[in-house]
Amino acid sequence: MTTTNSPRLRWRVLVRTDGKLDPSRPSHPLSWHLATCVDPEGALAHCAEGQRLRAANDDPDGHCLLDGQCPRCGPSSS
Repeated sequence: MTTTNSPRLRWRVLVRTDGKLDPSRPSHPLSWHLATCVDPEGALAHCAEGQRLRAANDDPDGHCLLDGQCPRCGPSSS
């Protein structure tokens, strides 16, 4: 068993639909954020990688800023 000193990350998912889900359409209805994300819709609440993913209409994959840093990227991620 491996242990780390990293704090556990808590997640939340936002589900976006325009009516009903259509499995034949390529869409990204799920958007994963850290539970501590202060503004899941706002670009400034995400690190550079999260902003890049959002700009490509992709899931930000938890790249949310917490106290000015992204826990997923590490200390150099503002």
